[in-house]
Amino acid sequence: MLGPLKTLLGTRPVVLASASPRRRQILQDVNFPVEIIPSHFEETLDKAAFPQPWRYVEETALGKAKEVAGRLGDRQDWAVVIGADTVVVLDNKILEKPGSDARAREMLTRCAHPFTGNTEV
Repeated sequence: MLGPLKTLLGTRPVVLASASPRRRQILQDVNFPVEIIPSHFEETLDKAAFPQPWRYVEETALGKAKEVAGRLGDRQDWAVVIGADTVVVLDNKILEKPGSDARAREMLTRCAHPFTGNTEV
């Protein structure tokens, strides 16, 4: 399934606009060459402006990918930039970052629904 995509990408790396070890591992597990360039995108979008939580995730992921692609400038040695974001939603409302492991567990046990968005540039 990934064969045609790997052929298209060639040996150029996938640029991951994230410092997430898990996201890096996923790309490495499918044998994509990966370059990590964490995004400096300011996550200050107004969550209330997005009636559907997935739209917020999509826009944030796109912002991260575009920010890194902009820093790459004229470099031609990369194939694609992937930006990603994850939020947890409860009652159609985006919950803020938990701040601690205990708070994260509490949020997830309240039947919250996680949304993860990936955007490629």
